[in-house]
This record gives sequence, structure tokens and C-alpha cells, in this order.
Amino acid sequence: MSTPRSRRVRARIELPVDLLFLLAAFCVCGFAQAKQSDKNQPININANTFAGSQDSGKIVFTGNVTMDQGTFHADGAQATGYTDPNDTSQWQRVVLTGSPAHFQQTQDNGTLVHGQAATIDYKVSENTVILTGNAEVVQQGRGEFHGDKLTYNTDTGEIAGTPAAGGRVHITLQPRSKPAPASAKAAPATAPASSPTPASTTGAH
Repeated sequence: MSTPRSRRVRARIELPVDLLFLLAAFCVCGFAQAKQSDKNQPININANTFAGSQDSGKIVFTGNVTMDQGTFHADGAQATGYTDPNDTSQWQRVVLTGSPAHFQQTQDNGTLVHGQAATIDYKVSENTVILTGNAEVVQQGRGEFHGDKLTYNTDTGEIAGTPAAGGRVHITLQPRSKPAPASAKAAPATAPASSPTPASTTGAH
């Protein structure tokens, strides 16, 4: 039986990931793709303590929890990791909680997407991050998304959202910057008309 450890711990498990796109109340497509190399990277989890084992299918991490997979980073006060029942060496889900919990990821074009919520459920095998409870996702240079529940696809960069009962979702899109109009060419200067030369006068002697 595994016992909690008092020192900071580290978990490293390789994972393959499949593609799943979740469509909810709204969908915003055409955003930059998430970093494609991330899904081939190992997941590293750090925390102050942990309890559980891979064989039991559940490990609870407590205290300053951080999770990294390539450019994907998440943090919270606590996390519960669930291993794949068909292969306990692989993570199936990691659920982080905090006040709030956070995540961020670099997209293929170099821009950053980040979000926060009371609960962040990273479904590794489905390529999705489900944010619940005052959820917010911001795509750098693109826009902001707010709702009770937002779903971010870590493979495609697409976002879907649903409101709480009787509530609404909110999207703010950033306008594309337009090039400044070319300044009008100044009309060529016209040479000033020359003044007539006064006639010289010779005085009589």
C-alpha cells in the first residue's frame, strides 16, 4: 500500500493521445493550431505530497501542484490523476482544482493561450481541457471566452462553451489590425513668379 510522501514528488509518464473534438453551445473555429509536438511529450507532475499508486488507477497530488507536457503547463492546489485501465503506465485524466487553477499552452504560430477556472479537467486521451466554474480562456491576439464551462482542444486550438443554468456565455474577439492608409502625396511646389527688375536710371551731369 502506498503512503503519502512529505517531500516534493515528481511523476513522469509517457502518453499517446487521440483526437476528439467536443462541440457544445458555441464553437469558434479557424484559430491557430495548438503546439502539435506537445502530445508526443511525457507528462511531468510535481507536488508537495502524493498518495496512491498507478496500479490502483488513482493518485492524489497535494500542494503547489504543477503539470507540464511540452509547452502545455497547468497548476493548482490539488490534482487527481487517473491512469488508463488498459495501461496503468499512461495517464487518462488529470483533474486540477484551485482558487483558481490555471493552464497555458503555446500554439504553433508562437502565440499563447491561457485559461483559469475552479476545476481544470485535462482528458489526455481526448485532447481536451474542460474548465468549470468561472471559466476563462484567452487566446493571445484573438479573443477572450467566458462561461461556466469551457472546453479547449489541445490539438486543434478550438474552444466550445456552455453557460450555467439561466446564464450566458461571453466572447470578446480582437479586431485585426489594419495597415495605416498611405499619406497623400504632396503636390509639387510651384516656383514663385519672379518680380520685374526695376529699370536702371542714369542721372544727368
